[in-house]
Amino acid sequence: IYVSDNAKFNKTDAEVLKQLRTIEMKEFSELNFEAMINGPPVGNDIEGTFRSNSSSELNGLIGKIVTDLSKEPGVLNLKVDDVTGDDEIFVDINTVKADQLGLSLRSIGDTIRATIAGKIISNVTLDNKEVDLMVRFEEKDRANLTDLAKLEIMDGRGNLVPLGQVASFRREPGTPHIKRYEFKRAKTLTGNVDTTKSTPDKANKKLDELYRKYSMEYPSVSLVFGGVAESTKESMQSLFEALILSLIGIFALLVFLFRSYLRPFIIMTTIPLGLIGFSIAFFLHQRPVSFMALIGIIGLGGIIVNSGIVLISFIDDMKKEGKMDLHTILVKASGMRLRAVIVTSLTTISGLLPTAYGIGGNDALLIPMTMAMAWGLTSGTILTLVWVPPAYAILEDWTAFLANFSLKRKNKKNELSSALGAK
Repeated sequence: IYVSDNAKFNKTDAEVLKQLRTIEMKEFSELNFEAMINGPPVGNDIEGTFRSNSSSELNGLIGKIVTDLSKEPGVLNLKVDDVTGDDEIFVDINTVKADQLGLSLRSIGDTIRATIAGKIISNVTLDNKEVDLMVRFEEKDRANLTDLAKLEIMDGRGNLVPLGQVASFRREPGTPHIKRYEFKRAKTLTGNVDTTKSTPDKANKKLDELYRKYSMEYPSVSLVFGGVAESTKESMQSLFEALILSLIGIFALLVFLFRSYLRPFIIMTTIPLGLIGFSIAFFLHQRPVSFMALIGIIGLGGIIVNSGIVLISFIDDMKKEGKMDLHTILVKASGMRLRAVIVTSLTTISGLLPTAYGIGGNDALLIPMTMAMAWGLTSGTILTLVWVPPAYAILEDWTAFLANFSLKRKNKKNELSSALGAK
């Protein structure tokens, strides 16, 4: 269902989805309604594959979990991919009567096969193409065992005999489709979550909790998560690796720029300052911290350090002149570079905010990312001006303290050596 951007509704998308899921139609054996999302599909909200070499334990555990999990608020459409296969028709032939009537097993089998699967009796040409002409029972008659029993077959004397005189028919469920996962029998439990009552994360945690609860009773069964849970796990792992690599890259570039390890350390401490604005903004806007928002945080790390670089570079330049003490340098540098730091960040923030608030277009993927970067950069820029000067002073004091301590130890060592030499 697509609606225009300026359409107004009294119901939220979650309420509409909930109402749609109550629809039942006799023409369909199953109906599924899902909300469309931008980006690649991530699978079912709930998805877990159970594995075991014991069919009884596998079925027993899944049955208990489905019963308990279906009682959880917000859990919908729990299904197990337990496919039984098509029904099979078995024919029991009375061989004694068949011999008396001169009927062979082959002739009986050929007749039944022709009735159900069909038999080619001729060829016709349509539009210069040769087409086989096949005859067989209608579908409703093929499924009716009574009609099959009335099927007439010619005996050895040339008489037509109802098939029911020499055979009986019975219908049984077909052989189930057996799915295996790593050489073990496997069944997959899937389901959806009403996000107004719960979340996929909570539902999957409950599934894991129920599995652990019954695992002692069914020790041979193991559980592997899929769907949203597996996608989230893989995404967060990749995100963490990207974060580590980005921090290492930023630090390496800063070391190359300043020819020091201490200056880059001060600048790197400004990155967490952006998390303050990010947290406040998402709390006030009632937005969940999505995967795209976390990507925005990683990108924020590369932008927020610019203010620190501008400020510390200027402090170092003034310090090299040697005309003022450190306290005066820090005060003057903060005031003199205030405009440069603010304007540099403001241009970036101004470019991000329209996208963050959907001005000119509403993109569900870009909004959380740009909002995280815009408000994180806002708080990071302001707090950098407050944090960097005292951090620089603390680092200088600490460096001086270590230098004096090292010098005193060296002097004491020299005095002791001189005293021993005099003796």
